[in-house]
Amino acid sequence: MKRLFGGVAVLLALFMLVFLPLVGEAKEFPARGIDIVVPFGPGSGTDTTMRALAPELEKVLGVPVVVINAEGSGGLKGMEFAAKQPADGYTLFCHTPTHILAEIQNLSSISLTKNFVPVARLVQDSVLVTAGAKGRFKTWDEMVEFAKANPGKVTVAGLSPKGIDAVSMKMIAKAAGIELNFVPFGGGAEAKSALLGGHVDLANDDPANSIELVKAGEMNALLVATDQRLAAFPDTPTSYEKGINITIGPWRGLATIKGTPPEIVAKLEEAVKKAYESESFQKWMKDRMLDQRPGWMGSAELQKKWEEDIAFFSNAFKELGL
Repeated sequence: MKRLFGGVAVLLALFMLVFLPLVGEAKEFPARGIDIVVPFGPGSGTDTTMRALAPELEKVLGVPVVVINAEGSGGLKGMEFAAKQPADGYTLFCHTPTHILAEIQNLSSISLTKNFVPVARLVQDSVLVTAGAKGRFKTWDEMVEFAKANPGKVTVAGLSPKGIDAVSMKMIAKAAGIELNFVPFGGGAEAKSALLGGHVDLANDDPANSIELVKAGEMNALLVATDQRLAAFPDTPTSYEKGINITIGPWRGLATIKGTPPEIVAKLEEAVKKAYESESFQKWMKDRMLDQRPGWMGSAELQKKWEEDIAFFSNAFKELGL
């Protein structure tokens, strides 16, 4: 009997040593600083979004929040780096539809839906189709008429041939019954220069990057892929107005490593929401026209969004023959 009780005491002691510290850690989370891994370079949309959020998140959590740029391989290097970190909630990963597309194409052994759990989505941007003022198109209808008469003669600048730029433009073109010639460039600045110089006809852009050039008369805003007109572009028709039922647009969200305790994920979601709702971050979004479409999603909503986007883009790849 003494041996039995002695064994139970030993097991109880081991349980307390192993599990109680974990319980305490969950209750005290965060006990140290948190890293946000951004898989793109400084100045990118994901980078600027996270650097606007980080100071507000620090205030909420009471610990340092550091943005780490781990760029390379079209956003895959940062995802692979983040996935190798401990599942303890101290690493957040900023992701975009780029990582959904990478998963569909099996471009990495690491995938968003298998290696991460969603925390929150912050912003949703819009696809704005623009034309250079030196080019031949002033309106969307004018471009469509020319494209139908000259299949493949209208060129559109973008980045990766199978990235969000190319896929969104090809989907819009197919719905409009036209064929566009997608021309990939190494970066957004290079693509913009080609458009302004009259070397390509169209570009897949976002409202914040285009509005000043449109106001200055250097670019024409032809179409925005939304169901309602944007306040900043009241004269630009929507895709829905043109019979194109596509409201595609890039978004930016946060995830953490799969296996992170649910209570920690919940704390992160709550903290990110408070930072998102701060006056500073809301002003930042408004200044960059990221308040034009609803962006916020909690963990459960973002999980559903992941699943919807996997299905949506998988079908798009099949339809487009990519």
